[in-house]
Amino acid sequence: MSRPTAKPVVLCISGHDPGGGAGIQADIEAIAAQGCHAATLITCLTVQDSSKVTELHPVQPQILLAQAQLLIQDYAVAAIKVGLIGSRETAECIQQIRKQLPHIPMVLDTVLASGGGQAMGTVEFLKPLLPLSAIITPNRREARELSGETSPDACADKLLQLGCKAVLITGADESTGEQVTNTLYSNGHTHHWQWPKLPGSYHGSGCTLAASIAAHLAKKQSLADAVSFAQEYTWKALQHGFRPGSGQFLPGRFFS
Repeated sequence: MSRPTAKPVVLCISGHDPGGGAGIQADIEAIAAQGCHAATLITCLTVQDSSKVTELHPVQPQILLAQAQLLIQDYAVAAIKVGLIGSRETAECIQQIRKQLPHIPMVLDTVLASGGGQAMGTVEFLKPLLPLSAIITPNRREARELSGETSPDACADKLLQLGCKAVLITGADESTGEQVTNTLYSNGHTHHWQWPKLPGSYHGSGCTLAASIAAHLAKKQSLADAVSFAQEYTWKALQHGFRPGSGQFLPGRFFS
C-alpha cells in the first residue's frame, strides 16, 4: 500500500486560546481544512474565554527558537503564518526565524486587540515584521494604527512604503451596511471583494483568514487566488459559526 503524498507544511507562530476560537487552534483547523499540515510555535499563553482576554503570558524566546530550529531542519516549510506576538522579544525571535526561511511566503495577521476589544499587541512589535511579509491582513482600525493614516487607500499606501509586499484591509469590523468590503493592495493594483454581512460577532475570523491564505500560498497558488479562496472559505466558516459559550460565535472551520 503506497503512502499518501506529503501535505504542504505551514509554520504557524501564534498564541494559545484555551477556548479554541482563535490563535493556534484556529490556524490548525483552517490549514487542515485546506489540505495542509500546521507545524506550530506558541508565542504566548492566554487567559480568556469567548468574551474577553484577562491575561497574556509570553513564552520564552529561546524556547521558540529551539523549537523552530528543529522543525526547520526536519520539515520542508512551505509558508509561515504569524499571529499574536505578545512581546518585543518574541518579535525579534520571529525575525531570526524568518532569516532561516527567507524565500518562504509569510502571512502576518496584525493582531492589536482581541475581538472583545482588549489590547493584545503594539505597533512597535509589528512594524519590523512588515517588510518581511508577503502579505499583511489588518482590519481598518489596525491599518490606521499601523500607518497613522485615515482612509483605507492612504493606509495601504503608507504600509506598502514601509516595506509590505501586499496589504489586505478587511472591513467587517466597521461595516454598517449589508455588505463587507475587503480590499487587496499589491503591485500597484487594487482588488475589491464584497461579502454579505453576517449577523453576530466572531472570535477567530482574522486568524482563520490569514491561516487560510498561508495554506493556499503553501500550495503554490498566486497571491490573488490565495486571498480570494481564503475569503470564500472564511465567509463559509463564519456562516457555519456556532456559539459554545456566552460570548462571540466561533467559525465552523470544518463545515464540509
